Amino acid sequence: MIMTWASIKGVEQPARPRFRVRGLLGRMRITHAGIAYLAAITGAELVTALLDPMLGILCHVVILGSLLIHSALAGTTEGRNFLLSMAIAPVIRIVSLGMPLGMFRQEWWYLLTSIPLFATAFVIIRTIPLQRRQIAIQLPALRALPVTLIVVASGALLGLIEFLILRPEPLAGSLTVTAMALPAAILMACTGVIEELIFRGILQTTGTKVFGTGRGIVYVSLLFGALHIGHLSVVDVIFVTAVALYFAGIVHRTRSLLGVSIAHGITNIMLFVVLPLLMR
Repeated sequence: MIMTWASIKGVEQPARPRFRVRGLLGRMRITHAGIAYLAAITGAELVTALLDPMLGILCHVVILGSLLIHSALAGTTEGRNFLLSMAIAPVIRIVSLGMPLGMFRQEWWYLLTSIPLFATAFVIIRTIPLQRRQIAIQLPALRALPVTLIVVASGALLGLIEFLILRPEPLAGSLTVTAMALPAAILMACTGVIEELIFRGILQTTGTKVFGTGRGIVYVSLLFGALHIGHLSVVDVIFVTAVALYFAGIVHRTRSLLGVSIAHGITNIMLFVVLPLLMR
């Protein structure tokens, strides 16, 4: 019986390291897949911006289908969650290009496109599932308030820098409270809040589980930058990628989306509402 038990132990013990190796290889495959999907999304954005928007939508539809299938077949929970959350990236472009927005005023575009994005984010959060604190939906701790206030204030400077890069047309008709209130409120809720929830909330949480903290933050920031290729400005892509890294670091430190969401909203309000009117 001793020899029999020893032989059984001899067979069973190597199985544990092999299981660990398979898990490690699974994670490595997911990271490689993540890089491939980032490259594919970047390519689809280039096709959309430089060649044909309809062909770009088709590319994003293919990427979306691939992500959903791949997430169902992923061998690890972390991989499944990451690939599922990545599906929101092609959805962003499919929604923004596929909705019939031409009949509406431009400020309403952000509101209309944000509705399916909020719904998609909600479904992903519930499906994974992600807890509120995991995706930094909470107030910052008291010790993080000074950092949060500095981040909020930095939104105006970031808006000025991006305005000097892009020089967009104004969303508001005049520099009055009544003219600027609605566009400002829409930009705060539908760009600041939803984009931070998606990128610094959902994707940063799932991405860092696969890539590790530092590489995960870089990965999500590169994805955020790639989705700005449509502005046709290399400088702007570099700038928004740097801003994404900045916001990601703040969320990692404060464990709260509050400061970066407000800062992001202020950035876009300055970019699209205030500065185009001030600097005509």
